[in-house]
Amino acid sequence: MAKKKGGFGALLYETIMPKIYGIGASVVIVGALFKIQHWPGANEMLEIGLGTEALIFFLSAFEPKHPEVDWSKVYPELAEDFEAPATHTATRISNKPAHGESPLLKIDEMLKTAKVDQNLLDNLGKGLTNLATSASQMSNLSNAAVATNDYAKNVQAASASLSEMNKSYGVAMTAVKAMSDASKDTSEYHKQVQTVTKNLAALNTIYEMELKDADSHVKNMNKFYESLTGAMQGLSKVGDNTAKFTSELSSLTNNLTALNKVYGSMLTAMKGQ
Repeated sequence: MAKKKGGFGALLYETIMPKIYGIGASVVIVGALFKIQHWPGANEMLEIGLGTEALIFFLSAFEPKHPEVDWSKVYPELAEDFEAPATHTATRISNKPAHGESPLLKIDEMLKTAKVDQNLLDNLGKGLTNLATSASQMSNLSNAAVATNDYAKNVQAASASLSEMNKSYGVAMTAVKAMSDASKDTSEYHKQVQTVTKNLAALNTIYEMELKDADSHVKNMNKFYESLTGAMQGLSKVGDNTAKFTSELSSLTNNLTALNKVYGSMLTAMKGQ
């Protein structure tokens, strides 16, 4: 049995590595998904995915160069040592062999049947270019994970701020309720103040009436004291007259006593005769 051409290297890089590329990319995507969603084991999954991708890139560095097709066998004018004669016109080797149908002609017909044209080939080339660009940007997933961590921290900080805001809002609502209750108390206090004001007005009216009555009493008392003063002055004069009367009465009494003595002596004398 003939040995397969290329050996293990060809088997690895032509058959196994294309599958490993797809599997490694899927592992990286799953690790990034775990990290973005913050699922349990996200860090481990991301490390496994990035480690797998790094190993794949390491192995791809040793991938042997693909052999180039010698198109000069089909197009002799592409050969480096091709020299066309002056009168020779470069002609493409016919697809038709000397005997039978050419395999290249069959391939052309198959491509036409499958509608594989130049535009489709160009799009395929662009797709392969985009795939290579995407593969080279897989290393940026770690930066995306870091940005995701920062975003998660910012979200947590925003959540904490919202919690503090809710607490402040609760305190504000309590203060507003207290102010509302205070407003009710103020209304009651205002009513009481109005009642007290009315009572004070009534007391002022009564006080004014009492002041008027007191003023009348004071005036009457002043008149009474004036009359009493006049009476006291009259009594003082009467007292002076009474003293004089008493003195005169005493003098009269003395005179009467003397007269009685004289009269008694006269009576005694008359009885003695």
